[in-house]
Amino acid sequence: MRFSGQFLYFFGYFGAIVGLVFSAEMISMPGSAFAASRILVQKMDSSLHKKVWRLGRQGINAARALIYLKDGGARVETGEEVYALEAPLIFWLNKADGCRLTAEAGTTGYLTEIPEEIVARAVGDFSETATLRSMVDQNQILSLDLLKGNVEDFSSSLATILSEIQAPQSGSAMLIIAHLRIILVAMMRLTGAEEPQQGGAGSSARFLQRFRQLVESNFRAHWPISRYAELIGISHDRLHAICQRELDKTPKALVAERLAREAGLGLERSTVTIEQLSHTLGFRDPAHFSHFFKRMTGTPPGKFRRMMANSSHDSSSVSPANFAEWP
Repeated sequence: MRFSGQFLYFFGYFGAIVGLVFSAEMISMPGSAFAASRILVQKMDSSLHKKVWRLGRQGINAARALIYLKDGGARVETGEEVYALEAPLIFWLNKADGCRLTAEAGTTGYLTEIPEEIVARAVGDFSETATLRSMVDQNQILSLDLLKGNVEDFSSSLATILSEIQAPQSGSAMLIIAHLRIILVAMMRLTGAEEPQQGGAGSSARFLQRFRQLVESNFRAHWPISRYAELIGISHDRLHAICQRELDKTPKALVAERLAREAGLGLERSTVTIEQLSHTLGFRDPAHFSHFFKRMTGTPPGKFRRMMANSSHDSSSVSPANFAEWP
């Protein structure tokens, strides 16, 4: 990938098993990044013996795993760590490839393997997107022992996703993404990640967090930096100083890099035309978009798309980057 390290720094951003693969052709939405992707959903039914699943063997590229245990216990081996799981809980596995899940006799629940493209669609573009992205880029073990209502909510959403895969109808793709988003938001609330964790009301960390949230929601709108500053409640100069001091970048550069990042993902993972992509990203003139992308990456968009199509690059190098570096 030709993006700079600083670019990445900023958006750096289920046996009786019913195993069903959800083909990306079912999810054909404008600007979709789901080409050649699949989501695997398996139901874990109670058994008299242990059961073992090897993750990452379904041809799902850059997959995450969501393990929901309703009853029983299980063990996940990643190659580096071993996680002992006791129901009821949710275990989000950042990297599923090469991992093994062993469920004890009597264990019930669901196992999903979700490509990064589908995770990105579920995370969406909202003020909470940055927080969600940070959460899904890390392993999460969330006990539901004291949250009986949440147990039923998770079970209901996963059952709905499985049902829509078994018998797809008009709107199934939208419904699947909606229920995955419901699960992720519920996880976010359980972790408490939506609450500010650092600093006081006037801290740089809080202002940067708010700036990041606003950028995620509005980078396609090409807002002037003064509008971001106004909504954050600080001056343009102070926002500029904070970004320079903490990230060694201007606010304008950070917004531009987020826009270029989305453009790169669109060029690599979708089949929309460059003109359509430019309009999706808020450019009125495709020529202006081409000039912008070449300035940001050193490569014209058409050439970039051909390079990505013809190379055996590591897809992780162009996936939305980790936000863990942010305050």
